[in-house]
Amino acid sequence: MMRNVRRFYDCSTAHLPEQTVQAIENGLFAKPPSMQNEYGWLFSIPETLADLPEGVDCDAFKTVMSLAMDAGCDYVLFDRDVPPAPYLDVFDW
Repeated sequence: MMRNVRRFYDCSTAHLPEQTVQAIENGLFAKPPSMQNEYGWLFSIPETLADLPEGVDCDAFKTVMSLAMDAGCDYVLFDRDVPPAPYLDVFDW
């Protein structure tokens, strides 16, 4: 087994509300991304939603984290170039 291979959930940034996006961009989100660039952010996934830092109050973010956990992923990549998923809310900002 290759231990350096990780799974990630590829998700459009459109699935996050503008307030959350601004908090991430300004370094004010309770769970900072592991990496970020002009296209989006990479977040590590906690063991459970209860392990998210206090102050993460964005239901859309928690929904994506939960989907990624259920899929056995280690990370979520929020990417502006990924098409929105039909099963998630889309925020127009």
